[in-house]
Amino acid sequence: MTHAVDLAEDRLGLNDAQLAIAADRVALEPLDVPELIADRAYVAGPANEAGHVRFVSRRGAKIERLTAYRFHRQGILNEHLFHVWPAAGYDWPVLTTVVFEREGAVILGADLIPTPDVVFDRTYYARYDLGAYSALLADYWPKLTPHRLGAEPPPNAYFTKQIGSSLSVLEYLDEGALDIATEFLLDLTRVWVDLHDSAQPVEGPLRARTEERRIALMRQAYKGLDYHSPASDGLASVLGWTGANLMFDGVFGPDDEPQRSDVRRRYLDIDRSPGAPPR
Repeated sequence: MTHAVDLAEDRLGLNDAQLAIAADRVALEPLDVPELIADRAYVAGPANEAGHVRFVSRRGAKIERLTAYRFHRQGILNEHLFHVWPAAGYDWPVLTTVVFEREGAVILGADLIPTPDVVFDRTYYARYDLGAYSALLADYWPKLTPHRLGAEPPPNAYFTKQIGSSLSVLEYLDEGALDIATEFLLDLTRVWVDLHDSAQPVEGPLRARTEERRIALMRQAYKGLDYHSPASDGLASVLGWTGANLMFDGVFGPDDEPQRSDVRRRYLDIDRSPGAPPR
């Protein structure tokens, strides 16, 4: 079992570093976080495994919710997630980054997801140039590729089947990639801050309503499909379903149609997300 997985302490410090990058340029204020997931160690018992969770939530003038959380499942994984949604009236790209530390492996996920339907909004990439993200991928890909596990894998469809992004990253890497993966996500966070700084309010009531609907649908799809990946079961193994559901609500916002908080929920009439491995 690897040292990183066994340690309950956060040796990586990725969440704090990303929060510092954001807070250096963006005025943020705290959002309330339920005690069950704010910063809590869980002792193994009849109904749960041992672990720890630390959940931080912020908002700003252009930000509805910024989430940084670390989830530790003792002996199995450390997860470090950072996710940001635009406030109503803004359409800058959603940032999502994640690192999973597992025995013998690092799972790296990242994206800057366009919020409008870019097929119809032909001016989006003029307003939000994602060239800096492409440049990061070009810089880091040669450093990450030697750490891929196994033969050259097929493209992983998990993010692209959810949202339609063309710059998604979801890679399974050996442990030697951890420092490179961390540096990549810190640089991507800096790119996102630049995009956030340049964001202007959406113009016109019709377009504003269109963007609001698009982001609501996007959030619904992202939440539901991520929930029906292995993510919810992993969280519930330590936090129980109440804690797991609080985590999902904290990242994506509450459900439009409330569901019970103490049981496994169901979204989008699916049992398993496209691109997710079989249970």
